[in-house]
Amino acid sequence: MIQLPGARPILDPADFLGLQDKIKEVPRPRKRLTELLLRTATEKPGPEEAARWASASRAWGLRFFRSPQQVLPSPDGRRAAGVRLAVTRLEGVGEATRAVPTGDMEDLPCGLVLSSVGYKSRPVDPSVPFDSKLGVIPNVEGRVMDVPGLYCSGWVKRGPTGVIATTMTDSFLTGQMLLQDLKAGLLPSGPRPGYAAIQALLSSRGVRPVSFSDWEKLDAEEVARGQGTGKPREKLVDPQEMLRLLGH
Repeated sequence: MIQLPGARPILDPADFLGLQDKIKEVPRPRKRLTELLLRTATEKPGPEEAARWASASRAWGLRFFRSPQQVLPSPDGRRAAGVRLAVTRLEGVGEATRAVPTGDMEDLPCGLVLSSVGYKSRPVDPSVPFDSKLGVIPNVEGRVMDVPGLYCSGWVKRGPTGVIATTMTDSFLTGQMLLQDLKAGLLPSGPRPGYAAIQALLSSRGVRPVSFSDWEKLDAEEVARGQGTGKPREKLVDPQEMLRLLGH
């Protein structure tokens, strides 16, 4: 978005104070993004970039330490007129850091409000600890708390943040913890039943899993449907339709 034609970024340098030293410790994907924002907010743009921003007809910005509370209506109640934001601050250290409200509010005028899809993990089994408020499995670096030998990764580990590269890096870190525990002799050794046991369990419950070959059939169907409309693919979004195509 920093290079978006006809638009200029508005970032408050005060929001980035003290980040220069701290970003050295964060994972690579987040580090690159933070460095880009830091440079944009604190460094003087070059002549070409300054000229482009000066002629821009639109502007965009990021509001940090704000939590949406309410969409404010127009006087006739038919349109959005603004968004009420709660001002927050960080409390805690490390992975326990959380944004908490300060009690202050801000009203941001606007004429259009776009909601994100949103995501929140759900518990998968009563035997697995789960924080329903945060939507995550309590863990330390991917090791599930109070359940030795159980690990988690991705959004159920840290919440719905980051991009694909963030999740990939996160899974590598969890894998490293697993290998550390394996080398330290903290995990059970000896033969394990593996896939055969899982397959038998699913069969006993009347569950027919979707295999990789099944996925390939769905992939081919999506590509074929897309060709008729000039698109790379037409996504199948109805699970029941997917199962019918697979003959389940």
